[in-house]
Amino acid sequence: MLAGFIRSVSPENDPQFRRAPDGSALVDILRLLRKVSTVADEASARNEAIGDILSAVCDYCAWPIGHAYLRSGDELSSAGIWSISSSISGARIADFRTQSEQTVFALGQGLIGSVAANGTAVCIADVTRKDGFLRAPSAARNGLRGCFALPVKLAGRTEGVIEFFSPDIARLDDELLELLGFVGGQVARILEREQVLKSREQLASDFENQVQGTVGMLGAAVSQVRSALDVLGDSHDQTRNCNQGIAQAAQSALQRIENVAQQMETLKSQLVHVGGEAAETVRTTHEIGCQARDMRETFATLQARAADAEKMLSSISAIAAQTKMLGLNASIEAARVGEAGKGFAIVAKEVKALAGQSASATDEISRWMELMLETIAKAGNDIDQIALAMDTLQARSETTAAQTEEQAEICISVASGATSAVSEARSVGDSVEEITNAIAHADAVAGELSDAAANLETQGSELRTRVEGFIGKILAM
Repeated sequence: MLAGFIRSVSPENDPQFRRAPDGSALVDILRLLRKVSTVADEASARNEAIGDILSAVCDYCAWPIGHAYLRSGDELSSAGIWSISSSISGARIADFRTQSEQTVFALGQGLIGSVAANGTAVCIADVTRKDGFLRAPSAARNGLRGCFALPVKLAGRTEGVIEFFSPDIARLDDELLELLGFVGGQVARILEREQVLKSREQLASDFENQVQGTVGMLGAAVSQVRSALDVLGDSHDQTRNCNQGIAQAAQSALQRIENVAQQMETLKSQLVHVGGEAAETVRTTHEIGCQARDMRETFATLQARAADAEKMLSSISAIAAQTKMLGLNASIEAARVGEAGKGFAIVAKEVKALAGQSASATDEISRWMELMLETIAKAGNDIDQIALAMDTLQARSETTAAQTEEQAEICISVASGATSAVSEARSVGDSVEEITNAIAHADAVAGELSDAAANLETQGSELRTRVEGFIGKILAM
């Protein structure tokens, strides 16, 4: 609210206020209104502009005191804006001024509250005699009597009250109050401009804060992107090194697996050959064992026949002994006969000699037969040992053949696994190559993203500069 003090105007001391606003009085009013309009048009600082308007009204009316109240919510309090003529000392109105600045008026309370609630100008001839004037005691002590107050209305709402005081009694007609109401409208223009400026400043500040916040977030995002790119670059370097190591290891493993596969193929062939040889050995051993058993049977038959021959030799020895005895008997009988038995004696002698030879031959044959029987028996025992050994060798050969066959199957399985491992190792090599290509593509994308981040950062700086320039232009309007 705005309030002001104005000097007393009455028919006795100022005839201009008794007649219609024409002639020189009208010129003075027009001059006042022009000055007030100029102040409102050129106002840059609210308090200073309102003070200038209060001073213009005080000069026009020749009233020494003007004061302004402003509204906040449903209350009006002093704005601390005064126009005090040099004809009145500050000490003279100190009490009234202090109370005016300390008093807060609710809508409808006191003079100020009534003007704010009704929205119409009010003139009071003597405030010291006015009921409901809250500052009447201090006004009486400070010698103030006449008063008029003008509402400051903005968009149909009273935003302030300006009041004027004089030590004399005031008498203003309605026509003059209506003309002076224009002053309140110009003060309202100042308040409106202030609100517009504040709104513009607030809007500019909000816009700047939003844009700066967006730019800040953009900068932070760019920083995060750069940090992420740095981390991504380190990860790419590590991945590239790991990929190179994997590629080398995969190549080395592939070569080793291929060597193993080749060696397993060779070993498989050798085991198959060894298995075939072992099977042939089993067959040969079986045949030899069969032959040894046949020889053992043959030697048994031969040993039996040798025994029969020995019996026959015994019979021959017995016949030789009998023949020898027969020859001896014949020799005895021939000697007994004499000359007649000489021929028989010769025969007996020959028979005796033949019997001796037979006995000698039989003895010799017996000795050889004994040796032969011993040899046959020894050979039979040896053949038995050979047969047993061949049985053992056959069993071992069969075991070796079975083991060789199992080893061959294992070798075949290992060779098959090695072949699969070679295929998988080659797949790993292909995957490593794909990873290498992916890393190269990721590096290219990271480079493009880094360029985009740099470009975005530059655009953010340009946006900040342009916003600052735009805000500066808005605030300068």
